[in-house]
Amino acid sequence: MENFLCGGVSAACAICIVNPVDVVKSRLQMQGEMGSAARAYNGLFSGLLHIGKTEGIAGLYKGLVPAIWFQMVGNSLRFGVYHFGKELAGVDKMSGNNSQINFILGLASGASAGFVACPFFVLKTQMQVQSSATDNVVGHQHRHKGMWDAMKTIYRNEGFKGFFRGLNAFVPRCVALVGFQMPAYDLAKSQIIERGYVSDGPKAHMLSSAFAAGCACLAMQPFDLVGARMMNQPFSKDGLPKLYSGPVDCLLKTVRTEGPLALYKGVFANYMRMGPQYILTFMFFEQFISRIKKFRGEE
Repeated sequence: MENFLCGGVSAACAICIVNPVDVVKSRLQMQGEMGSAARAYNGLFSGLLHIGKTEGIAGLYKGLVPAIWFQMVGNSLRFGVYHFGKELAGVDKMSGNNSQINFILGLASGASAGFVACPFFVLKTQMQVQSSATDNVVGHQHRHKGMWDAMKTIYRNEGFKGFFRGLNAFVPRCVALVGFQMPAYDLAKSQIIERGYVSDGPKAHMLSSAFAAGCACLAMQPFDLVGARMMNQPFSKDGLPKLYSGPVDCLLKTVRTEGPLALYKGVFANYMRMGPQYILTFMFFEQFISRIKKFRGEE
């Protein structure tokens, strides 16, 4: 049970620090959508400065509430299912690191987290993309006044299914992310400690997290972009999508109008968000688990 709780709380703490980078990443992914000439952001760092200057601190922390809920729900399942599966499979009792079992558990935990946490990612994406400054507008603007208003608007216009728009792209995104991230973290951590580079502690956790974030970012970036665009696109009064009929249609239209490299729009911003976030998440997680074990007298 502590893996579920500590995983969610750790990720929620981390996103409070890196949410501004996530806002820039979301907007970079919408920039140039369907061949649009609007270009408000030149990159991560200039984007952070530009949003901070034109929209203030509130602009950099748009979508924070659903982002916290997304991290709490998604990472509780991700860490919980993954580590519970490892216990059932007896991985921790085996000598060395079993990457094959870890990879399968990563896929399972990613799929479950993606399905359950999808509504919060929809809310987060729509709220992060909307801007209070006209010159900063990229992608469709939903004009939500807050998370509760966003939930009411989506339900009124699209029904319950509106919270799961883009699910068929989002679940593969989560599967790719967790399928590579969790096993990569365990592999890097075991190798770093076994080879004597550093002892088991914050340094090992930080290095392993940075490596895992890079693997996960490269694997899931195209799915992340497609999922975000499908979640943010406008819908007709009949509840039909105006831009993309599905993930394959979105992928093809993106490549056709913007080129294949468009699938990796915002990849640097994504890593600069994921790197610090997962370094903080895994470090928080390891420390929380350690404190719980000490409290129980297991260490």
